[in-house]
Amino acid sequence: MEVFGGCNYTCTMCPQSGSGRGKNFTRKMPLKIFEEVLDKIVPKYGRPIIGLAGSGEATMAKDLAEYVKAAKSRGLVAFMYSNGAKLNGKFMNDIIDVGIDFIRFSLIGYNREKYLKRMDVDNFDLIKSNVKETIEYIKKINSKCNISTHHLITDNNQIEFEKEEYKKIISELGCEGYIWKMHNWSGNNKGGNTRIETNKRSCGRPFAPDLTVRAGGDSGRMGAVVPCCMTMGPPNETKSILGHLDKQTFEEVYFGKKYEELRQAHQEKDFDRIEYCKNCDLLYEDTERLVWTNDKTAKMGKPMGVGEDFNFNLMKYNKMNMFK
Repeated sequence: MEVFGGCNYTCTMCPQSGSGRGKNFTRKMPLKIFEEVLDKIVPKYGRPIIGLAGSGEATMAKDLAEYVKAAKSRGLVAFMYSNGAKLNGKFMNDIIDVGIDFIRFSLIGYNREKYLKRMDVDNFDLIKSNVKETIEYIKKINSKCNISTHHLITDNNQIEFEKEEYKKIISELGCEGYIWKMHNWSGNNKGGNTRIETNKRSCGRPFAPDLTVRAGGDSGRMGAVVPCCMTMGPPNETKSILGHLDKQTFEEVYFGKKYEELRQAHQEKDFDRIEYCKNCDLLYEDTERLVWTNDKTAKMGKPMGVGEDFNFNLMKYNKMNMFK
């Protein structure tokens, strides 16, 4: 549930840099529509965990705490991924106060120079300071919010070296941390550190209990549903729209023709049939997509969001039992 589609960063490995996502996708989702979308799903389809970032920077919404409050008032877990530049002072305090459950700070580059090169802003020390300030405030008010950091390997020829450097930062900050390989945003952006192509198999997303809702969408529309966050940026983001929850029902989108065609292509491993999937490197059999974490509940080599029991070789889809 992307609150804000734009970003205050222009990271070199992200489609937000350069020409960006396009004005149809970099808008803010009005709080009213956000709540309407939640009410189309909750409680009919359970109580999903709500991520507020999508592929935009949620902290660009000055009233972000109101979105957290909307989720929490419905008994939902709320989390967000953020570059963390704005997460300090009263703004950060307000978000923690209304009960956000989890915040992940992105810190790409294992020192100030590498951070500047990848994230295009000299905020390495600021982000570390903001992580520490947030942790201190959580302890001060006895919040149950969890904090983690997110890191990417910037050179696949130095995986072990970079892993150890990132581990030093994670240890310094005293929180959970995740170190991942980069991906190419479904072929939209190769990022300068692409993976070696191997055999392909489904990423699992079309069958996962996971819904990606953009703040924007087609012209004049909001709440676009796409298969995953990886399709961000031109030309694939528009092509990957499966429907819009501003005016359509959840059922019309999730069990609609476009979603069904996507699932069928993944079942049959006919990825070239789906233009926004065919060049995605998350289809590669790469066991090191998650390189390292101190989170003992995480599965190494396994993407998040596909469910604990997902088996890449046993994708038997039946819409009647998708939510059992």
